[in-house]
Amino acid sequence: MKMKLFKIKFILVATILFSCSNSSKEVNTVDLIDKPNIILFVADDHGTDALGCYGNAVIKTPNLDKLASKGTKFNNAYCTSASCAASRSVILTGKFGHATGSYGHVHDYHHFSTYENVKSLPVLLEKSGYETARIGKYHVAPENVYHFNTVLEADPRNTVEMAGQCETVLNSDKPFFLYFCTDDPHRGHPFEPDPWNTPNSFGNKIDGYTGVERVTYDPKDVLVPNFLPDTEESRAEIAQYYQSVSRIDQGFGKLMKMLQESGKANNTIVIYIR
Repeated sequence: MKMKLFKIKFILVATILFSCSNSSKEVNTVDLIDKPNIILFVADDHGTDALGCYGNAVIKTPNLDKLASKGTKFNNAYCTSASCAASRSVILTGKFGHATGSYGHVHDYHHFSTYENVKSLPVLLEKSGYETARIGKYHVAPENVYHFNTVLEADPRNTVEMAGQCETVLNSDKPFFLYFCTDDPHRGHPFEPDPWNTPNSFGNKIDGYTGVERVTYDPKDVLVPNFLPDTEESRAEIAQYYQSVSRIDQGFGKLMKMLQESGKANNTIVIYIR
């Protein structure tokens, strides 16, 4: 299976150049035969500290570890922007934020928006004959610059549910580009807990999510990164963080199983970025 694990967000430039080199041509059936499908799976605030394939022996991420074992890990690469919306504009355009006007968030009081003349990956791939679909977190603007043919709906905290909604895309008659974006393991509300030392839930719920096995961790077992103090509060939050990551892993595993069942795994590039 052509599966690659990428750490960086601007690496998709190569995909843009490859997939869109014939964007000015008339698309025909012969052109589409050799075009790989693309799944871009984007987690939100997931660090290498919480992946088995990067050396964490505590966290359970068997599906992502399998991807890493069969693909490529990037250990010395960097994000062009630490801001959520700005980094997503980089992912989908291959350009620095200052080149597109995407300096910050598109929501709340920021309202940053990409210049209308910018060509994004989904738009270019559509012109090359791809079916383009997105599910989960979007967080870019305007829609006409970042247009997808299909918008799928599911709880962005439940990657198993999200994967289940992607069946029609995986079985498309065209080559497809699936942009799969989770809300996990980003911190969730409340951001100002009461009392102050209540650990953030990272989207975890006591009653869990439909179709997801609830994987929990004992705070005493977690690995505390050297940039955090080794305190009771840190460990409690890291345990919640791990649980959210394990939920991502289950949805990723389901998506890969569906891809195998579609018969298209050998012609699909899978990219996981965090």
